[in-house]
Amino acid sequence: MTADTSLDGFNRLAQPLQRVLWERGWKGLRDSQIAALPLILDTQDDVVISATTAAGKTEAAFLPLLTRLWQDEVPSSGLILYVAPVKALINDQVERLQLLCDRMDIAAYPWHGDVGQSSRKRFFADPRGVVMITPESLESLLFRRGAELRQIFGKLTAVVVDELHAFIGNVRGRQLQSLLHRLEAQLGQQVQRIGLSATLGDMGLAADFLRPGHGSAVHIVATPGEKRNIQLAVKAILQPNTATQTAQDAHWTIADELFERLRGANYLVFPAGVGLVEFYADALRKRCEGAGLPVTYFPHHGRLAKSEREETEGELKRGNLPVSAICTTTLEMGIDIGAIKGVVQIGAPQTVASLCQRIGRAGRRDGDVAVLWQYCIADTLAPGANCVASLYADLLQAVAVIQLFLAKWYEPPLVGALHYSTLVQQVLSLVGERHGTTAAQAYQILCQTGPFKGISEAAFVALLRAMASRDLVMQDANKVLLHGTRGEKLANHYTFFAAFPDSQEYRLRHGGKELGTLPLSGHSAQGDVITFAGRRWRIESINHEKRLVELATSTMGKLPRTSGGGLPVHRRVREEMRAVLASELAPVWLDTTARLLLGDAQRQYKALQLENNRFVVEGHKVYLFLWEGDQLQEALTILLRSCGLDAANAGICIEVSHTTLSLVQQRLLEIGAQPCPSANAIIQRKDVGISEKWDWVLPDDLFLLSYASRALALTEAHALCKTLNA
Repeated sequence: MTADTSLDGFNRLAQPLQRVLWERGWKGLRDSQIAALPLILDTQDDVVISATTAAGKTEAAFLPLLTRLWQDEVPSSGLILYVAPVKALINDQVERLQLLCDRMDIAAYPWHGDVGQSSRKRFFADPRGVVMITPESLESLLFRRGAELRQIFGKLTAVVVDELHAFIGNVRGRQLQSLLHRLEAQLGQQVQRIGLSATLGDMGLAADFLRPGHGSAVHIVATPGEKRNIQLAVKAILQPNTATQTAQDAHWTIADELFERLRGANYLVFPAGVGLVEFYADALRKRCEGAGLPVTYFPHHGRLAKSEREETEGELKRGNLPVSAICTTTLEMGIDIGAIKGVVQIGAPQTVASLCQRIGRAGRRDGDVAVLWQYCIADTLAPGANCVASLYADLLQAVAVIQLFLAKWYEPPLVGALHYSTLVQQVLSLVGERHGTTAAQAYQILCQTGPFKGISEAAFVALLRAMASRDLVMQDANKVLLHGTRGEKLANHYTFFAAFPDSQEYRLRHGGKELGTLPLSGHSAQGDVITFAGRRWRIESINHEKRLVELATSTMGKLPRTSGGGLPVHRRVREEMRAVLASELAPVWLDTTARLLLGDAQRQYKALQLENNRFVVEGHKVYLFLWEGDQLQEALTILLRSCGLDAANAGICIEVSHTTLSLVQQRLLEIGAQPCPSANAIIQRKDVGISEKWDWVLPDDLFLLSYASRALALTEAHALCKTLNA
């Protein structure tokens, strides 16, 4: 954009905003802000603004929105609803927006569980300004104030959804879609929606999410990100394969290195899961105390108290001392945490999109270099190690994800899931909002015109019957749906408004001995490897109903999905892993050990003839290398199990134990020769587990259908069976 274009856009802003921007030293508007301004200021059309982190997306939305309020006949009389996925982001944005709002006599209200009642009372007395809210708090507002919604939101002019990409394809996203639709249904009119998103592979998905069924009418403002300097380094840490070594020893080695490397600047460290976050925070704290140095390493994750999280964020912002946060995904979002020098990733990233978000937190000042240190733990191979171990899957995946990131490819969000569990909550919430509703009205609002369009009327009726059998809903003499006794109790509990369940503790047992408990994700499966009590274990079986896990000792295996959040690996990542193996080259950003291990893996790839061979036989095990995504591999694993084979999705391949190649090939032929089975025919409820909040309400057929829609590419897996023996 030219300077004249930037100046023209600047001159269209409300005068108080112009003064604020001049005082802040703005040299002009950014490309995304210039492009979005007329779309928001002059129309009521929906808009998605896509740009990299620190590109001014928030201002791109709010500068024209606040200007539009200023231009109203009654200045500052309108209402803007800002929705963010986490409370920390709201707290951060309050500081950014308050400066703009104060100059225009516009009130800004943060609205989440940590905000007191006095602020809300002021808003209800005069419902205008900017309300900054989480989906959970918005659900609570609709539920508790249903009869007053037209009065409260009568002046609503726009809804801004921040970090839009974080909602697409998951339960909170479907919850948010339903809430916005319900709000518009109460108001009897469509309200402008503006989505702020990181770059996605297909921005059309963001548009379709923002306005379901009408994505083609959504304007997309996508600006190229500024060229950034990135310093990459991938280091492999070898885990000795001896009886005296534990899985934790490699992490101690990494902790020693981080203690030396992370002094002098602010860093974010991303281990795989809360357990390792606490391990590293404790290990680094002890090293500070032992050296007589101030403690500059702090944990940050969702299970910590608000005060603890805010203390860490404050230390990063203040910059009094170089501080490093050891964190989960909680600091992936666009929260202002000051100048971050670099990011440390421990264990292979599961998605390119996640890595992009994390690297985007570093080097955000003009001219700064963003640093990424990637650590991978690899087992020293014992004599006779299997082919899976010899391919060093963790290192291989890290290399593949980084290369795709450098190529600017990102996973498209997962779409198409039915989300029956979320629909249960929305039915209960709608009943509360309207103090009763008919089944026909609920279906019309939530399914026919709402975000659950893939659910048939028959399935909806079956869902209501299941809810009634659990005493969640009932019908009065006029066939109006009301809360049942149990439904009323659950709906009035503070945990009701969250769309996701608390983690479930599972008992761990080995050889009849109880080892303790551990929260596992619903994606955990037979064959996964977990670390517990300083040792590595292979999951032999999971009884989800009893929450019991039987373990066997293990020295090898892929990193546990449970520790990384259970995100499925995309097919494109696996294809890139194969391409890395097929190459004879190694990226320059690998350290000596990583380079040697990758070279060994490349030679093993050729020795196993994996370029043209899908099957590898070792003893009584058959390894099936598909280079497909987890949804397809998980589906094929289940298909093989339904034929009596002991199959497990090992990530880089499917592992079939206690069998022969001829038997595996025969079963694949038999699967391919038959029609594709339904999920109900090949999966039992007890083998899947409760992974979504209201799954326990669903009858078996709806539960398995819902699970399959989000976790399995069953049709594709069945079609593949016909070609695997070719």
